[in-house]
Amino acid sequence: MSVKLMALDVDGTLTDEEGKISPENANAVKAAAAGGIQVVLATGRPLQGVEAICSELGITGPLILVNGSLILSDGEVWAETCLSAKDLQTVYRQGAETGNISVMAFQPDIIRLWIPENMDKQWISDVMDSFQLFKRAEVTTFQDLPLEQVNKVMLVGSEQSIDRVFQTWPEEISHLATGRSYPYVGEINPPEANKGAALSYVCERLGLRPEEVLAMGDGETDLPMLKFAGTSVFIPRGCKVPEMPGRFAVVPKEECDRGVAWGAGRYLSIP
Repeated sequence: MSVKLMALDVDGTLTDEEGKISPENANAVKAAAAGGIQVVLATGRPLQGVEAICSELGITGPLILVNGSLILSDGEVWAETCLSAKDLQTVYRQGAETGNISVMAFQPDIIRLWIPENMDKQWISDVMDSFQLFKRAEVTTFQDLPLEQVNKVMLVGSEQSIDRVFQTWPEEISHLATGRSYPYVGEINPPEANKGAALSYVCERLGLRPEEVLAMGDGETDLPMLKFAGTSVFIPRGCKVPEMPGRFAVVPKEECDRGVAWGAGRYLSIP
């Protein structure tokens, strides 16, 4: 069965580790769209983090944002889930009390963040800039972080501090969806939100079957959509290669920065 939809993670998949899109990946996306394939970004970023990418590559299809907590199409909200106020209070406290962690609340139009005094604010700023998250506002204490319409919480710190925050994760918020997109980034979403469930919803809206989907990703938060898709491509940026059902390929290490082009060439016959 031919592929009719290509779902792409952004960071580490469409982009390299410096946040840049290789010419090969850009050309592959444009060629797929020109060939009638629906291109869907499935990312942990909010809308502000992908607007420039969509403009650059001419992507006009549905967008799976903040790990599936928000699905947009042409500005219309197809689906949205938010964290409860009670869960948010516990997540914020866990991040703040673990130490050496900046806590960030993702709302549709802005990110509000708390940075502890001992952290390097310039490093935090550089991290957010690399994800194109420019609409942000710092709060004075973690208790000032919002409790309404928060689609995702992101915890940023050293690899060791992120290890600690999940190793001591409270039982009362064990139902939340958690994952790591980078060693220094922890992501928390509503329990029902993940890229696989969101991709399934998009396909249902578009009348497509999993067998008609090619998905590409590089990390833990991508696994649900890679398992949903009939064909999957994994980009192993130092990650353990997961066990996957269906048609599944691993990009060679030397091709990771051009992984989307590699996958498109393999499954879409795009040079």
